[in-house]
Parts: sequence; C-alpha cells; structure tokens
Amino acid sequence: MSDFEEIYKKNYSLVFRVAQKMLSDNDEAADIVQEVFIYLFNRMKDRNSINNTKSWLCRATINKCIDKQKFNNRFEQIDTQLERVNNEPENELAIEELNNALSTLNSNEKALVILYSEGMSYKEMAEATGMKFTSIGKTLSRTLKKLETELKTQKYELYR
Repeated sequence: MSDFEEIYKKNYSLVFRVAQKMLSDNDEAADIVQEVFIYLFNRMKDRNSINNTKSWLCRATINKCIDKQKFNNRFEQIDTQLERVNNEPENELAIEELNNALSTLNSNEKALVILYSEGMSYKEMAEATGMKFTSIGKTLSRTLKKLETELKTQKYELYR
C-alpha cells in the first residue's frame, strides 16, 4: 500500500466530517474531500514535504470550504441539512437553533469549534488554522462563551 493510500484511509473520515460541518451539505463536503486529496496527491507526487499531515489536511479542508462558501455567496451561513439526518421534531429544532448560533461566528471561530469538536489538540488547531498556538486557548474559550450566550438568547433547550 502506498503512503498516499495509508494517509487517505487514515484521514478520510476526519476530512469529511470537517468539510460537512463547515458546509452542512454532504454532497459539497464530498466534493471538497476529493479536491483536498487530489491536492495532497499532487503535492506528494511532486515530492513536496508536509510536516503534519493531519493538520495540513484540516487546514486545506477549511480553506477549500471557505472558498466554496464565498463562491456560493453563502459565506457565514449554515444550512439546515442536518435535519435530514434525524427527523425527530425536537431534534430538528435543536439542530436549527445550533446552526443559527454557529452562523453568528466568523470563519476562524467556526473552524476552532469544529476542530475542537473533532478532539484536536491546541497544537493541531494552531497548525490547521494558522493561528498562534498561544492564542488558541483564549480564542476558543471566548468563542465557546459567545456560542453559549447566543444559545441562551435563543432559549436553547439546555438552558431552559
């Protein structure tokens, strides 16, 4: 098995989840995943080195998702595609409220929340977002507080 195949098998689900959370559309996320892995394949073919493949893939995915959002003129908007995943009425409302709260975040904040939800370390988040390692903790803390405040104003069910 080639290095590329190993990287692909090991990281496909992570790249897809990040793209899906950024775009809230499985078809667009699949397109982004394909673009990211083609880009990686070409870099590897040209023998360009990548220090931390996982972080590089997350950064490339986030960048391509932001480009896609700009192209579609949907920058900073969250679709309600997750409702298709779970059709229970009470969960649909919670998903819609969560998507509305996420839409208030800027792209860096949104990226941090997504990477945090994927269990990435601060170091990996710094590499993936291009932010300083020393800024990640405070920025993430402020972002989560901002998200919590937004959910409270929406009377999210956890805070009722």
